[in-house]
Amino acid sequence: MMLVVSMNKLAVKNIYLLFTLIIMIVCSCNQANNNDKKTLIKQKNSVEKPATTNQNLNTKRSTEEIDDGEQWLKNLFKCKNGNKYCFYLATEDEVCTKRFYQFMIDSEELFGASNLTEEEYPNAVKKYKEKWEKIYPLRTETEPWLFGRGQDDMENIIDVKVSKISDLNYFVIVDFGEDMKTKSKVTLVKNQDDFKIDYSETVFLNQ
Repeated sequence: MMLVVSMNKLAVKNIYLLFTLIIMIVCSCNQANNNDKKTLIKQKNSVEKPATTNQNLNTKRSTEEIDDGEQWLKNLFKCKNGNKYCFYLATEDEVCTKRFYQFMIDSEELFGASNLTEEEYPNAVKKYKEKWEKIYPLRTETEPWLFGRGQDDMENIIDVKVSKISDLNYFVIVDFGEDMKTKSKVTLVKNQDDFKIDYSETVFLNQ
């Protein structure tokens, strides 16, 4: 009788140990499965959402800040002689629309180095107004040509700054040195894949 009881107790104990072992194995498997799932999700997220680096942010920011019109205006001042900034007067008609270039010529005839006599002048002013007042703000004594010519010395410019005002409108500040600096408000128009200047008004800045 004692032997039977002892065997029953041993069987119960073994069953308990076996049950405990099974539970531990099941829990261990579940934990492993959960860890595997977490690893897979992490790997998937790392593929779908690559880490954003400072280089990526800087590249995006610099791309957004690039303005084609602003860059085009800066390129007008590239030198052929090795200097830092130049503007070649021979290209003036090329970078302007035909009508604005003619407007500058007509303005120079009246308010620049004019060859008109006193008798011819009033009639020339009348024709000038009739021709241009509905297209451009009429000039009086302001600089007729692009950016201020700096006594025709445009191949030794000290500095050029271009800033955007609004779409296709810019300020261009040109420093000629020797206390001569101009500020131009420039309007561009699209010209296929490029631009042309369709208006520019220049004033001389006090140093």
